[in-house]
Amino acid sequence: MRFVFLLLLVSCLLCVCVPVLCSDMIVGDTVHRKMIFHQRVKDFAIPFKKRVKTLTFSDPEKRMIKGIAVIDNDFSHASANITDGGVGYSYVTVRMKSQRHHPLNFEVEIYV
Repeated sequence: MRFVFLLLLVSCLLCVCVPVLCSDMIVGDTVHRKMIFHQRVKDFAIPFKKRVKTLTFSDPEKRMIKGIAVIDNDFSHASANITDGGVGYSYVTVRMKSQRHHPLNFEVEIYV
């Protein structure tokens, strides 16, 4: 009985922890929205260094951003976060950081 309980507990913990390891960032609503911006951000690897890139987008028509998707194409432990603007604004600044010794390879999509 204890073994079954422990097995159930471990499997529940894995289900909760595994999505945290994903490095994609999706904010807001991207389904059935119009994509107004798409860009691939790439940078090569440097030994013992993390690569950091900042992408700034401002909509010239001042439309409100409804969704942002930043997808890690390498499935690494890279990270992305919004440092300015975002959903509800007409501009956004996204900071992307690679894992040490790894290249940076993201797809940035912005929806209105």
